[in-house]
Amino acid sequence: MTRPIHRLGFTMALALGLSNSAIAGGLFSTDGVSNWQGGYIGLHGGAGLGTAGSLTTGGTIYGAHGGMNIQSGQFVGGLEGDFDSSQVKNSSTSESFTQSWTASGRGRGGYAFGTNLAYGTLGLAVSGTNYTNVNSTDVVKYGMAYGLGFETFAMQNVVLRGEFLHYDLASSNYLANGSSVSLDTKSNIFRFGISYKF
Repeated sequence: MTRPIHRLGFTMALALGLSNSAIAGGLFSTDGVSNWQGGYIGLHGGAGLGTAGSLTTGGTIYGAHGGMNIQSGQFVGGLEGDFDSSQVKNSSTSESFTQSWTASGRGRGGYAFGTNLAYGTLGLAVSGTNYTNVNSTDVVKYGMAYGLGFETFAMQNVVLRGEFLHYDLASSNYLANGSSVSLDTKSNIFRFGISYKF
């Protein structure tokens, strides 16, 4: 499970390094860019590690996000929604658990400095899951999502981001080998993305 995270971390570090080098070399102009107000849409990808009951889960995710910011001085607040296709799962010879998709609607609040923004986020989450142990059961689970993130302008309307989100989903009952088993689901998602600001 460490390989996808290492690859994504290397890719993000390379992207940030290239953008900083480009800015320093004058290829992209960020002069006067400090206005975070307005809408944005983007794409992201990453990896997740977590648990489903006593099972350990892990895998990759990718998806899209969009939102709206308002700004007052250096304070930036707003709302964001996202949807991910997920391969965060556990598989064994006797049982398997998969989060096939996740989505969230969250509030964001942060501090802008220059062309950078550090923020916290909190909101509601939903995920499509499957548990298989002889029987196979699909359940849509609900809960909370919260985390931290950092964004920086690469160009005037292009923003790079790194983000950590924790999903805490309520217990649900699944049919397993003729009986019922209750599983709560927790996931730590590390993802990197790019957004276009309107």
